[in-house]
Amino acid sequence: MLAVVLVLIGSARIASTYSVFSHTMDEPDHLGAGMQYLSTGLYTYEAAHTPLARVFAAAGPWVAGERFHNGPIPYTESFRILGSGQHYQRILTLGRLGILPFFWVASLVVFLWGRRCAGPLAAVIATLLFTTLPPVLAHAGLITTDMALTAMVAAAAYAGLLWSEKPSWGRTVVLGLTVALALAAKLSAIPYLAAAWFLMYAGHLYRARPGPGIAACLVVFGREIRRRWLSAAAALGVASLTIWAVYSFHFGPVEYLHTRLPAPEFFDGLAEVWKHNQDGHASYLLGQRRHTGVWYFFPVTLAVKTPLAMLLMLLWAPWLVRVRGRAGVATAVAFSAGILLFAMTSRINIGVRHVLPVYVGFAIVCGAAVAGVLQQPSDQEPSDHQSSDKVKPRRWQPVQFTMLALLMWHVASGAWQHPDYLPYTNEIAGNHPEDFVGDSDLDWGQDMKRLGEYFARIGVSEVTFRPYNITYVTMGGPPLPRMLPGEWDHPSPGWNAVSLSEWKVFNHPGWIDGRQPQVRIGRTTWLWYFPR
Repeated sequence: MLAVVLVLIGSARIASTYSVFSHTMDEPDHLGAGMQYLSTGLYTYEAAHTPLARVFAAAGPWVAGERFHNGPIPYTESFRILGSGQHYQRILTLGRLGILPFFWVASLVVFLWGRRCAGPLAAVIATLLFTTLPPVLAHAGLITTDMALTAMVAAAAYAGLLWSEKPSWGRTVVLGLTVALALAAKLSAIPYLAAAWFLMYAGHLYRARPGPGIAACLVVFGREIRRRWLSAAAALGVASLTIWAVYSFHFGPVEYLHTRLPAPEFFDGLAEVWKHNQDGHASYLLGQRRHTGVWYFFPVTLAVKTPLAMLLMLLWAPWLVRVRGRAGVATAVAFSAGILLFAMTSRINIGVRHVLPVYVGFAIVCGAAVAGVLQQPSDQEPSDHQSSDKVKPRRWQPVQFTMLALLMWHVASGAWQHPDYLPYTNEIAGNHPEDFVGDSDLDWGQDMKRLGEYFARIGVSEVTFRPYNITYVTMGGPPLPRMLPGEWDHPSPGWNAVSLSEWKVFNHPGWIDGRQPQVRIGRTTWLWYFPR
């Protein structure tokens, strides 16, 4: 019941951000594609993102009466669906509510996995940590695929863990369903699950027989699969049939394979993601702009986007596994490590949201660490030869007070920056997160509504501005003043606004040169006024 209360509090915190922020860069795209699917059963807009989260997001607006009108691109469709004014806010809220169930599923997996690893106290603490993580709260409140990926990859990994112990038919069906839903959430689930399961199994083999190499792990793994081939084949069959059902049992051509297959959109999506990875994506990290990524992007981003207290709690993981004998915690470590290691090979370095599932493992490990420290015997507890009535009341050790302080620090760190969970950075970044990260880790266009409200309040009629989230101009809440293009090398007379991602990722404008803003809108938009 305490865990349920924690999830409800987290849900309330998420819902409280709906009316604060405008839509981000990707939300209209997802909403338009989901509406097409619900209204027609077709999925032709963009195959690189699978439909699960998009359908959930579009369900609320669809129930409210919105329908698909066959816009040429998903953004065009979303312009009509979202509209402006109060209608915009109502539909955006309904769409974002559709992502909330994935937050609940992910929290449930954290609780169950944490209880399995280290008991009920660890499960509750892990739930507390997960439901107060700023990146989790941020992306659970947006119409994107990242929270769905987090929930379903974690569920599939946990289902695989249970299936590996006892492959009953019930667990086989659950494994097949969760794997299919993970793939229907986002295609990166394929390598993430493969890497996570491999490390989880390798860790199991190492504990059973210390010292096997990778080749030995593969041999034993192959032997296990042969022994359970019927159950594995059944799980694969359930997963394949479920994915085909997600794509409305569509059967059609896959051009690059020169054949016809069930769910051709799924295979088209694989090709699009592969091409995107080969082409790279504009990114920013530590003052450098890149297009093809760098291996340390995600470790550095996690270092500044994760509460510092959680990073310190993670240092207890070796103590848990070796000293306390919590071998189950190693599975959560392997889960997060597998996802992170694969992501480090990616050329698409957009944001921490792409490795959001690692926070499931982080929360479990830290929950077990806190519970393990708090439950360790005190030097004041009675021994077998000592009468309990002669023992002084239990006195906590410094390490236990330290762990409690870290737990409170973690909770306070995210609450202090409410409702700005999306641009949250820890104490490492300080007051200048723009020196470390950009894009969806800082400015994803979410403060356009705040900007419009500010200009309306002070009575501004025009502003020099090249917004990162240009789509807000055609749909949204409070309208913006007339926008002028401006020059790259010098500011214009009057009001000048700068989106941090437009500046950091795309180097526009160039005249800032150390100038500190006169006004800050949220944590993403800087304003200056220059007399005419």
